Amino acid sequence: MDRIITDVNVLYGEELMKKSDYAVWIKNGIVQKVAPEHELPEDLPTTSASGQYMVPGLIDLHVHLMWDGSLNPVETQEKESYEQMVIRAAYNCQKYLHKGVTTVRDVGSVGDISLHIAEGIKRGICKGPNLIACGKTLTMTGGHDPFWASFLDGPQEALKATRQQIYKGAKVIKVSATGGVYGRTEGESVQNSELNYEELKVICDTAHQFGLKVASHAIGREGILNSIEAGVDTIEHGHFLDNELIQKMKDKNIAWIPTLYTYKQNAYVSGIPDYAQAKAREIVKIHGEAFKKFFNKNILVGCGTDAGAPQVKHPAVVEELLQMYELYPDNKEILKTATSNAGKILGHTIGQIKEGYVADFALVKQNPLNNLKNLSKIEQVYKSGEIVHQN
Repeated sequence: MDRIITDVNVLYGEELMKKSDYAVWIKNGIVQKVAPEHELPEDLPTTSASGQYMVPGLIDLHVHLMWDGSLNPVETQEKESYEQMVIRAAYNCQKYLHKGVTTVRDVGSVGDISLHIAEGIKRGICKGPNLIACGKTLTMTGGHDPFWASFLDGPQEALKATRQQIYKGAKVIKVSATGGVYGRTEGESVQNSELNYEELKVICDTAHQFGLKVASHAIGREGILNSIEAGVDTIEHGHFLDNELIQKMKDKNIAWIPTLYTYKQNAYVSGIPDYAQAKAREIVKIHGEAFKKFFNKNILVGCGTDAGAPQVKHPAVVEELLQMYELYPDNKEILKTATSNAGKILGHTIGQIKEGYVADFALVKQNPLNNLKNLSKIEQVYKSGEIVHQN
């Protein structure tokens, strides 16, 4: 179905170039042309945007849909049945569309819940953003995030675990290369290297053979290095990045998903479990310094929020962008992490309002390039050229 949206200020292309009083022609869910209205066909249905700003649909590259964003999501999870967790994940999905987030990547869920939700959205059973899900994460026995892990030890088990997730319909593979802040109450350090290089290499080679990308939870330096050498596609968190590691990431075209907001919440919000807060406070400043030093240094940086984690409510894209802005005050470059950068990281034709790209976008009254908080005031959301939310 063709339609033209007129009288709209478009944040166009990779660089979010403002094109004032333009029109956007959408055909079969794809942006056909962006041009002044008089250059487009006259016999197609038109809708006036009344001078609003058209922003690419936002993308969150790191969420956990079945978690509730409370002070202690694992505690909530332990009280709920599997069916209740499925319902929660489906409900959280709908929240994303209401806030202009049209694509999310779920990187860990109990019992492969996210895979079932992704299939439900695809089949039209429930509403939600484009959902790229891993289901269970791949972790050493007793490793980080054991509650939704597929445990493995050694290259042969790594091969089987990867194939299992691919068989179940995973569209990304998630690994835990190091320990983490929140998850296990004891016996886990962010500096611990968990999955080793040989295991990670088998996982990456197998995933890439099937056309899937690998996202690596990696905080400590050794785990980051192992992940890079093994060939992962994204480093998630990456607190202890340094010049050498960044150069290796550049050489291998590996992207970085910092997830700054979640660690700030873990470090400073009252009521977070003590063990997690203590670890977060040790590394949150290191994280911020790494971001200031390495953002916009010729590696792709994408927006990921860890939404669902302690005190990170669904969705949290605006909060993550504002946290980035505190450290690197450039609205355009920060907004690109949740639009064009994120689309490139996924390897999909999304994240831009440009000819040939999927027509995922939101309309807002005021220009987010002037103030990122304007992204909080969503008026309409389109997914594949169809309205999915209207304020």
